[in-house]
Amino acid sequence: MTEQFPPNERSDSAAHLSDHELAMLADPRLAEEEGAAAPPTEDRLTEAQRHLALCAPCREALAATERALNALRDPVNLLEPPAGLWDRIAAEIAETPAAPGPTGASVHQLRPRPTPSRRWVPLAAAAAGVLIGGAAVAGVLGQGSEEEAPAEPPVAAPTVLGDAALEPVAAEDISGQAEMVETEDGLLEITVEVSEAPDPEAGYFEVWLRNEDGSRLQSLGAVTGTESTTFQVPEGLDLSEYPVVDVSHEHFDGDPGHSGTTLAAGPMEPADS
Repeated sequence: MTEQFPPNERSDSAAHLSDHELAMLADPRLAEEEGAAAPPTEDRLTEAQRHLALCAPCREALAATERALNALRDPVNLLEPPAGLWDRIAAEIAETPAAPGPTGASVHQLRPRPTPSRRWVPLAAAAAGVLIGGAAVAGVLGQGSEEEAPAEPPVAAPTVLGDAALEPVAAEDISGQAEMVETEDGLLEITVEVSEAPDPEAGYFEVWLRNEDGSRLQSLGAVTGTESTTFQVPEGLDLSEYPVVDVSHEHFDGDPGHSGTTLAAGPMEPADS
């Protein structure tokens, strides 16, 4: 599926970031490649960082650009099929009797199953068991009366998968909470709340998922204030490799990476059953 980006043809300073600016922010090394367009100026990168802190569509577009660049840098190695494989498949198809009907055969397209994150599979299975078990009990109780209306199927609701207590790191007066849920659509979201709002003159707070030593990081976006902020976890991200929620202090310096200053952090723990 092709990822959708916000309109990015710049007409003034309030417009969304262009594809070129998003690519430079996602990987500054692109400017060093032969034939590459001139990189944005330092002032423009600073303005772009300020825009990212306030614009959710551009943050989503930047995350999508980073995912695309990472995929291009890690090509899939295609394997040659064994000799004679296609001949055997063709022979088996020829020996299969045709299904009855006007056309002699029917073709059904199978829809692929969504792949859940490995870290949260037991929790999702437990939640499904509760819903199925409840429906089965309701069906058994309803068999005793023909006049009763059939039980309605359970309504899907967000499932809390985990939570994290964000303890102070570089700032003793800043702490917070984070909660991960699976939505009705099967998407993962993390809601973060911090005890203090960033000073716009001193930069902004950014939320990351990272491993224990901080050598691997995934940005989720900027905190907008002391009210809770909800972020969508990028699809396909292996949460077992990014178990820690990190809130950093960032500056409008044109550098999209982690500043190295973690204000508060804590591991995401499975929710109590």
